[in-house]
Amino acid sequence: MAEASSGPRWYQLYLVGGREAAEAALERARSSGFAALTITVDTATFGMRERDVRNGAAALVGGNLLAKVRHLPQLLARPGWLAGLLLHERRLVLPNVIVPGKGPMALSEAPMALAQSVVTWDDLSWLRKAWPGPLIVKGILTGEDARRAVDEGAAGVIVSNHGGRQLDGVSASLRALPEVVTAVRGQVEVLMDGGVRRGSDIAKAICLGARAVLIGRAYMYGLGAAGEAGVARVLTMLRADLERTITLLGCSSVAELNRSYVDVPSGWPGKPC
Repeated sequence: MAEASSGPRWYQLYLVGGREAAEAALERARSSGFAALTITVDTATFGMRERDVRNGAAALVGGNLLAKVRHLPQLLARPGWLAGLLLHERRLVLPNVIVPGKGPMALSEAPMALAQSVVTWDDLSWLRKAWPGPLIVKGILTGEDARRAVDEGAAGVIVSNHGGRQLDGVSASLRALPEVVTAVRGQVEVLMDGGVRRGSDIAKAICLGARAVLIGRAYMYGLGAAGEAGVARVLTMLRADLERTITLLGCSSVAELNRSYVDVPSGWPGKPC
């Protein structure tokens, strides 16, 4: 994961493949000029992603050719995509996860590898020593975990429920945001992701204490539709909607946004009495 080229670049790490593979990834990130490290902590295993099951994702990325047969009509209906896959990506792999002695990890091996690489607080201590720059912890949903992350040396936390793709029924990121902001007491930056589709969503997060938001699906939609131009278009749309929202609220800049612009339920943690 990287920010815009004009600013510092962030590297997002999944602790998959073991510490040795992670250390190799960190070395590549350092040599490539990444300034900050984001460690994702909420993917101990894949959630029950029912859409992936319906679409046959496991069969398509696996090595069993017979399992792919029933999806043949889908593949033949997209000849351009199929040709690109056969010419350039015969084996779906994770090129950023280099397993010592084996090479890039196959995508089909990722679920098992994730289950064997659950992130613990000890891993955070190790990463703090292994990575010289700022460390940001992504996947925080409680004030208790936010405080522990700060105590372990995190420079920031990202309030995230992984886009709702992991644990069904988990708190919305926006719902958890005030508790986390209150817990860190201004010691570190708090960011948020999950459910950000409009500029007004960004405004709400900032009103509730987020320094900024991250977007996942929005930019992926743009990338899938039109490549780099699609991503640029998504960012333009979000910025325009954010500016419109700020103006309609009677504010002249993002700096004027605050909690008074959001009607927060009385039961939410962090709500002033």
